[in-house]
Amino acid sequence: MADATTQPVAEPTPQEPAATTAAAPGTYAMSRDGRRQAIVLLLGVISIWVFALWTLITTLDAGLSGAEWVTAALMLAVLLVAPLVGWTLLEEANARYTVSPDALTYSTVGGINLRFAWSDIQGIKPKDAPGRLARFFLGDDAPALAEPEAATPAAATEPAQPAPEETEPDGEPRTVLLGLSTSPSAQIANPVVRFLHKQAHGDALPVYGGLDNQQTLLDEIASRIQPT
Repeated sequence: MADATTQPVAEPTPQEPAATTAAAPGTYAMSRDGRRQAIVLLLGVISIWVFALWTLITTLDAGLSGAEWVTAALMLAVLLVAPLVGWTLLEEANARYTVSPDALTYSTVGGINLRFAWSDIQGIKPKDAPGRLARFFLGDDAPALAEPEAATPAAATEPAQPAPEETEPDGEPRTVLLGLSTSPSAQIANPVVRFLHKQAHGDALPVYGGLDNQQTLLDEIASRIQPT
């Protein structure tokens, strides 16, 4: 006689969904090293600002006479410039770029969410464009972008050339500026954030050197803005 006792069938254990830590396709964010470097520099700027404030207060308490005027003026200049530099670093640490078929979107802190059609991006500014700190003191007087060459029938059939690699002398990726036909700050509603972003980048869009897969993003931008 067969045993009528039946063994319970074990139910399959539900599989845990795999954790998605990578950025979504078409999205480029700051690398861990790039973000850490920006934060370290930001802490340094904060330290300099506190030092300048303390020095200015001490100088004013002791009275201004002779060389103390120079020290006070220098510390006041640092107090005014340091917040602009600090904002730039904070914006850099939280930067994110999203590529879509019809536009490039740049988002970061302060509610900044700038969208540029590919036709609005004129190209990469020359390598001899002034650096970030130079633009704070001297303004954004970078050389004009070179006019794109007219497409020839032979060139139209060739694949798009990748963007040249942008590196600092020490081999580290450098921040690249994209020339725009429209002002980015016009899309920022908050007047304070608009002013800070304008002072930091002018009318250009930065593609930060600490970005994860920066060269891949530059190649994709170059392939979309090249004339056909």
